[in-house]
Amino acid sequence: MKEKVFISKVEAYDPQQIEAGIRAAAQALGVSLPDQGNALLHADCPWAHVRFAPHPHTHTALIEGVARALSGSSLTLAANSAPEFPTRYSFNQAGYTLVAHKVGARLVAFDEAGTRPIDLSPHAKVDKQARLPLPWHQATFRVSLPKLRGSTLVSFAGAVRHLQSLLPQETQVKDCHRLPEKMVDLLPAVSPHLIIVDAIQALHNGGELSGEPIDLGLLVIGTHPLAVDVVCATALGLESGQVDFLREAVTRGLGPTSLEEIELLGDLSIEEIGSRAQKVRLADPDPAHYPLPKQVKIIRSEKARQAGVSGSLADVLFLLERAGVNLKSATEATIVIGDVGQIPPPKSDTATLIFMDDTSRGEYSGYSRIIRLPGRNIPMSQLLDNVPYAMKVINLRAELGAGYMMAKLMTNLSRITAKITGGRS
Repeated sequence: MKEKVFISKVEAYDPQQIEAGIRAAAQALGVSLPDQGNALLHADCPWAHVRFAPHPHTHTALIEGVARALSGSSLTLAANSAPEFPTRYSFNQAGYTLVAHKVGARLVAFDEAGTRPIDLSPHAKVDKQARLPLPWHQATFRVSLPKLRGSTLVSFAGAVRHLQSLLPQETQVKDCHRLPEKMVDLLPAVSPHLIIVDAIQALHNGGELSGEPIDLGLLVIGTHPLAVDVVCATALGLESGQVDFLREAVTRGLGPTSLEEIELLGDLSIEEIGSRAQKVRLADPDPAHYPLPKQVKIIRSEKARQAGVSGSLADVLFLLERAGVNLKSATEATIVIGDVGQIPPPKSDTATLIFMDDTSRGEYSGYSRIIRLPGRNIPMSQLLDNVPYAMKVINLRAELGAGYMMAKLMTNLSRITAKITGGRS
């Protein structure tokens, strides 16, 4: 039997239209929307900031529409920001604190909640066990709410990518260079009851944090993450065979991974979805191809995987561009990713050399300052903090201010409390 995916045509962020679309989709998919019990709304909120990350989160109108469709249930609105970004800060910036109050939902930051282990498939390639937040385990109905986004780490961020935000932030960082494998490792063990992908406005022409909004006017709704992402790939103008994590799923005999294995329901045909995808632009994810001023160079080894440091750095560069940070004022700097052999000599006596991870090395001389950002995988938050500062184009900590640093401190205190109490509120 084919997996079913429902396409709801929703042209604007109107909670009433969204509710109607969700109810129609649930009926077509055979999903009973609960009117009691504990429903968890797992939103996508990797980071939110009015200047640096205004768009990469599930829209509050979608959250409100889902809440209306689950009227009568006890609601929990939860999310986990990208590694080392405090989720409580993102909540306020994204408007989640207000929308949670409006719909009567309990607001939970996964990076401050307790966790419980689950066993993964024996065929998992990266880890054999994962820890998921207690609210996920405790919910009687789980709704996954990804934002459809381009990505510089994997082919795109949709339903499968969103499941990684269930993992503790430190686990997300670990082995990030093997992200397609990690994403597929988690699939057999984690199944939402309903997936509603926010593609009313998707993000394109950038990374997961830096993408620009583009009107696609649809929700992609289903129960199987792979099936949903096959349709999401079409909405972005991609063939299934071009998607790295779908190819990985094929090697493990998981599916569906092609349109032929899916029954498409709803308001739009696959041809109409493909037509809307024609305006989508997917960014070049290689940071070495980014148009930099002549005094800034990126040297990347051919062996460096796109997931991990390379993809994160590309997202940082796009993010700075979108935020209006002018790299033309940067001091001379060379960034090295991986083992590159010879590093070009500097042209000034104040040049900076930045080694991005533990594998980066090469023959060099003449640089007045050497910076090493340690770790096999470096969180994007660290790159965003350190790289622009090293090039003297912006001091992110000063830009974000005391509120951001206080949120990080409070998050760390809450994590300690969660460990002591076992996650009990």
